[in-house]
Amino acid sequence: MRRNNGERSINERGSGMKGRGVKALLFREDGAVTVFAVIVLSSLLLFFAVLIDYARIGALHKHAEDTVRSGVRSVLSAYDAGLYERYGLFARGGTSGQTIFEQVVSANTEEKSGAGSSGFSIVDGKLETSELLMADVLGSHDIFVRQVLEEMKYKAPIDFTLELVAKFAPMAGEMKEAAATVNLLESMKRLYENREAALARVLAMQEQAAAALSGSGIDAMIPVQARGAAGNGDTAVAIAAGFAAYAANVQQDESVQEDEEPLYAEDIAAYEQHAISFAGSLRRQSASVQQQHAKLKASAFQELEKARKLNDEMQLLEQQVNAAANRSDYDAVGSHADRTGGERLPGSAASDIEEVKQSAKQMLLPDSWFQQYKRELEGQIAAAAAFDMDIGRFQTNVSSAISRPVTMSSGNTLVSAIGAMRLSYGEYDEDYIRPATIIEKRRALLQDADLNSRLKEQEAKAKSLWQQARNMLDGFSSVPQLEEHIKVYEEIQKKRNDNLQFNQKQADAAETAEDGPAENAHDAAEQSQQFMGGLFTGMAGMLERSRDSIYYGEYIVDRYTVFAPQNLRAMLLNGDTGELSQAISFHNQEAEYVIYGFHNPISNLAAAYGELFAVRMAIRTMEGLIQSRTLGHPLLILSAALIYGLEKTMEDMIAFTERGSAPLSKYVNTEVSYLDYLRLFMLIHSSDQAGLLARMIAVIEQNTGTVLSASPSAITGEAKLSMKLWFLPGAMQAMGKFELLRGRVVGNRYETIQTIGSSY
Repeated sequence: MRRNNGERSINERGSGMKGRGVKALLFREDGAVTVFAVIVLSSLLLFFAVLIDYARIGALHKHAEDTVRSGVRSVLSAYDAGLYERYGLFARGGTSGQTIFEQVVSANTEEKSGAGSSGFSIVDGKLETSELLMADVLGSHDIFVRQVLEEMKYKAPIDFTLELVAKFAPMAGEMKEAAATVNLLESMKRLYENREAALARVLAMQEQAAAALSGSGIDAMIPVQARGAAGNGDTAVAIAAGFAAYAANVQQDESVQEDEEPLYAEDIAAYEQHAISFAGSLRRQSASVQQQHAKLKASAFQELEKARKLNDEMQLLEQQVNAAANRSDYDAVGSHADRTGGERLPGSAASDIEEVKQSAKQMLLPDSWFQQYKRELEGQIAAAAAFDMDIGRFQTNVSSAISRPVTMSSGNTLVSAIGAMRLSYGEYDEDYIRPATIIEKRRALLQDADLNSRLKEQEAKAKSLWQQARNMLDGFSSVPQLEEHIKVYEEIQKKRNDNLQFNQKQADAAETAEDGPAENAHDAAEQSQQFMGGLFTGMAGMLERSRDSIYYGEYIVDRYTVFAPQNLRAMLLNGDTGELSQAISFHNQEAEYVIYGFHNPISNLAAAYGELFAVRMAIRTMEGLIQSRTLGHPLLILSAALIYGLEKTMEDMIAFTERGSAPLSKYVNTEVSYLDYLRLFMLIHSSDQAGLLARMIAVIEQNTGTVLSASPSAITGEAKLSMKLWFLPGAMQAMGKFELLRGRVVGNRYETIQTIGSSY
C-alpha cells in the first residue's frame, strides 16, 4: 500500500513538470511560435490555392467538353430534310455549321461563366476560338454504304426473302432439271448435227464412187446381150462374137501355100488391133474408176472416224450430265421451299423432265454400228476391185486368144471372161447403182424421212417465232432519243465519274456490254438457261451469305423510280415507238440505270427487258419440256419445247405491258411483277460495287442538286477556352512542365483546347 502511494506521487510530479514545459514553450516572448505558425499556415495556404485552381481547371475541362459536344450535336441536328425524306440519308444542311457551332459554344460558355449577371462562377471561362471541321462526307462509298445498310437492315430481308424466295424456291428442282436437260440436248444437238453431216458425206462418197463406175461407160462396153450377130465392135460381146471368124481366117491363111497371098491378112490385123485396143481401153477405164474408189475410200473412212469421235463426245457428254451436274445453287434455293410454303409444281414434273433428259440416249449410236458401216464401205471397194480383176482377166484372155497358135477354145475363154465381168458388174450395179439396195438401205438408216420432215417443220416454226421475238426486242433500238433525255444522261455520267474520282476509283473505260442477241431460238434457249442459273446463284448467295447486294436492291427499288412496263405496250403490239420515246426520260428509269449503268436513254431498258425475256423463256421452256415429252425423239421434244417457250414468253411480255406482272408458271398460280424481277437482276449485277454506288450517288445528286461529296455526315468541333488563375500561375505553369495538366498556362490564364467528333 505504501509502495503504491509512493509511485503515484512520483507520476504526479512528472506530469506537472511536462505541463509546465509546454506552457513555457507556447508563451515564450522571443517570437518562435509566430514563425512556426506562419510557416504552417503558408504551406496550407499554398496547398489549398493550388488545389482550388486545379479543381477549377478540372471544371473548365468538363465544361469545355460539354460545350463542344453540345455544339457538335446542334450542328448535326441541322440535317438535309429533303435528302432524308426522299432517300433516308443523313447529311448536313441548312444554316452554316460553323455559325451554329460558334453560337452554341459561345452561349454555353457565357451562361456557365455567369457573364452578364451578378452571379458568381468558380470557372469564369472565356471562349477564345472555335472551329468546325468536316470529318466524313456522304459521297464517300464507305459512309454511303453504312447509311444505306442501316436504312435497309430491317426491311430488306422481309421484302426479298418472303416475297421472292417463296415464289421461286418451290420450282428450283424443276428448273435445275430443265437447265441440265436443255443444255444437254442443245449440246448434243450440235454434235448430232455434225455427226449426221459427216455420215451424210460418207454416204455421198459412196454414191460418188458408184457414179464413177456407172458414168465411166464400162456398162456399155460389156452389155448383157450382144447387139447383132457380129455385134458392135465397141463391146466385149462383139470382140467375143467376132473371134470365131477371126480364128477361121487365121487358120485359112495359115493353110495357103508359100507362094500364095494370104486372103484375110488385113481382117486378121484389124481384129487383133481392135481387140487389143478395146481391152486396153476397158482396163484403163476400170483403173480410173479404181483410183476414184481408193480416193473416196480414204475420205469416207476419215469422215466415218470423225462421226465416230463425235458420237463418243455425245456419249461422254451424256454420261457427265447424268453422273452429277453441280447445281448446288438450285438446291440451296430449293431447300427453302418447305420454309416459305410457296405453291409447288406437280409432283411428276421433275421426273418428266428427267425422262426427257434420259431420252438423249436415243441419239447415240453403238460402236458396232460404225464397225458395220466400215465393213460396208470395204465391201463396196472390194466389189469394185473384183470387177477390175475380171476386166484384167478379160484383157489377159484377149491377148492370149490372139497369140499363135490360135485355137477355137480361146473364144470360149473370152465368153467366160465376159460372163464373169457381167456377173461382177451386175452385183455392184444392184448393190450400189441400180437399184442400189445397200446404199438405199444405208440412206434409210441415216435419213429418217418422217423425223426429218417433222424436225424441218418445227424448226421453221421456231425460226418464225424467234424472228417475231427478235423484232419485239429489237424495237428498243429504233426508239427515237430526244436531245433533252441525252443531256440528262451526260450530266449523270459526269456525276458518276466525279464520284468515282472522289473515291479514288478509276471510271470504267467502257460500259458493261451485255451478251449479243442470240442468232436463233436454240441459242436463245441456252442463253436463257445460263442466265437463269446465274439468277439462282444470286438467290442462293442471298440466302446463305450475301447481304449487301440484297440491301442495295431493296434500297434501289424502294427509293428510285422504276420504268412502267405499260409504256411498252404500243411498241410491242404494233411497233409504235412514239409514246415510248417520250417515256424514256431518265427520271422514269432510275432503277434500271443504277442496275445496268448505260449512259443513254434506251440501253438500260433494253437490257432489263432482254433479261426479263430470258427468265420467262427459261421457265416457259421448262414447261415446254413437260408438255412435249411424249413426242419420242429428243430433238422433236426440244424443238417443240422451244416453240412452246417462245409463244408463252411473248404472251408474258404482253402481260407485263397490261398489268405490270405475269404468272410465274403455268403450274404455279402466282403473279411476279416487273419490280420483283429487277430485284433479282440486282443480284447478278452487283459485282462492280464501286460503279454501282457511284451511279446510286449520281442519281441522288441529280435529283436533289446536293453534291454528296461535299455533304458532311460526320464533323469534328474544336474550341479553345481559357480562365484566369486565382492564385499562383507560376505554380500551375510548373505543374504543366511535368505534364500534369491537359492545357497550358499563358501569363495568369489557363488555356485548354477541346475536340469532339460525331456522325449521323
